Amino acid sequence: MTHYADLTPYSYLPDSSAPQPGTGHVLNVGWLDEAEPYPKGPVPTGLAETLHRMTRTHRTRQTRGHHYCPWCVPLLRQAHRSTCPKGSAEIRVPGLGVTYAAPELIAHYVEAHAYLPPPGFVAAVLSADSDA
Repeated sequence: MTHYADLTPYSYLPDSSAPQPGTGHVLNVGWLDEAEPYPKGPVPTGLAETLHRMTRTHRTRQTRGHHYCPWCVPLLRQAHRSTCPKGSAEIRVPGLGVTYAAPELIAHYVEAHAYLPPPGFVAAVLSADSDA
């Protein structure tokens, strides 16, 4: 998977459709790579669980292949492919004047690798969960 710094303009899979009213800019969140440092720290209770749910309810941009978690790839080498987290889509989370685009693996990154997403994204995720 390609690395994009948090809160940079989204450009991974360009959208040919017109933006939806009120969605604003689309920003990257959670496009991590093992070669790049990323923010780590505690996250609010329920964030990882909500992100896991969003991989079912906010899933979009399905691709043809899978991306495996770069930190868990040693599981592949040990012939435990089924236990190595993988993703093949994105989630989109509406925020205040922006839409956040994150890889499907973001829930795993938060839960297993202590990834700390930007505060605006965290607020949007938790707000979307309270609206559900």
